[in-house]
Amino acid sequence: MVMTIALFLYLMIVISLIWGRFFFFSLAGGTPRLLAYSYDVAVAVQMIFTVYGFLYVMDVTKPFSYVVAVLYMISLVIFWSAIVTAKSLDFAFSKQVGDIVTTGPFGLFRHPFYVSYLLAWWASTVLFNSAFMWVSALYLTFFYVVSARKEERVILGSSQSEKYQLYQKNVGMFLPRIIRWKR
Repeated sequence: MVMTIALFLYLMIVISLIWGRFFFFSLAGGTPRLLAYSYDVAVAVQMIFTVYGFLYVMDVTKPFSYVVAVLYMISLVIFWSAIVTAKSLDFAFSKQVGDIVTTGPFGLFRHPFYVSYLLAWWASTVLFNSAFMWVSALYLTFFYVVSARKEERVILGSSQSEKYQLYQKNVGMFLPRIIRWKR
């Protein structure tokens, strides 16, 4: 039963990701096509091997399946609350700078979409322990870190620089800043 719920949540993540990729994020002219396609391939590997794992891997421990289901739920909540908070965003490696969003999940993480994806990919990778999934999860982590840094360099070189520097001091890139909670 738990694995069925986890599979359902994972499929909701996949649908959300695909919807976001084609209908929410725009592919900016500055995005290297090869990079965008390699990202899509790594995501496809995660999706295919995770669905395969849910359908054919039987040696998953029950307590860990609960943890994965919770991580998938958190991933969905972060993703959809970021969608509601942000109006639209450019795909990674854009050279365009819009308004800086600092509310909702953007008040916890500077890159909540990447956080939501990483939660899903790493939960699936640990759950099913496939070499292909480990390689793709490592690549996707690298991609998100590079993307986040590139996006931040662009913002820091724009008229939003001062505002963004203050935001960086108070909000962690992928993890909430505990110092902020103590205040």
